[in-house]
Amino acid sequence: MPKLLKYFLYVLAGVAVILIVFKTFNDSVSNNSANAFEWEKEVNIYLSNSKMGSNDDCTKVFPVARKIINAETFGPGALEALLKGPTFEEVADGYSTTINDNILVQRFEILEKVAHVDFDSRFSEGMGGSCRVQAIRSQIEATLNALPDIDSVVISVNGETEGILEP
Repeated sequence: MPKLLKYFLYVLAGVAVILIVFKTFNDSVSNNSANAFEWEKEVNIYLSNSKMGSNDDCTKVFPVARKIINAETFGPGALEALLKGPTFEEVADGYSTTINDNILVQRFEILEKVAHVDFDSRFSEGMGGSCRVQAIRSQIEATLNALPDIDSVVISVNGETEGILEP
């Protein structure tokens, strides 16, 4: 009987060690993988809001949180979220955009903390009025300049920058 008890204690101790090692490894993997890479990141896009004074000052824009896919740079994701515009709930709260629908970003590049964004010709369709131009510029610049890797923005349409959203 003592020999059987001895083997039982060895097996019990072995199982306990395996469980402790497994639990420690599992906790370590789950904690590190969650912190190592998050699939989504929250950024702010900036929209006009008639209830907060954008009608009085065309350059007044306000942050609205969006989740974007985490990537090396957040600029393209933030710009894409801005181009989608406000949600139905946000529209009910007074948010709006003056940027045309269905715009194609032909190029997005960051060089020395300057975002170079080239849009297709749909971007400038119906462009008129200095207030609208100021609102569009404010929305794009505020959204992109809020990101850590961008300090300024150059906007072009089909490669041309002259006359595009000049303040």
